[in-house]
Amino acid sequence: MPTLRVPTLLKYYLNDQTEVAVSGPTVAAVLKDLVSQHPAIQSHLFDNNGQVRRHINLFVNADNIRDLDGLETTVGVDDVVKILPSVTGG
Repeated sequence: MPTLRVPTLLKYYLNDQTEVAVSGPTVAAVLKDLVSQHPAIQSHLFDNNGQVRRHINLFVNADNIRDLDGLETTVGVDDVVKILPSVTGG
């Protein structure tokens, strides 16, 4: 079963966990499973149109899904999906 990791900033929405087991063959399916398990995180990952927010970066293992097949990137049972919000400021 794939593992999903979030930074400390988001663990509040995952019952104070930074790592959860998820299921699904693609990143999109994994995110859907995550939201079904932890509905409070949905508004922090998706905009009102159901699209992943622009400041959210998604990785499968060390690879940004933007460099792969986007949300249709395949996720294997031993893979780690990481959610990393962009940091801005100055």
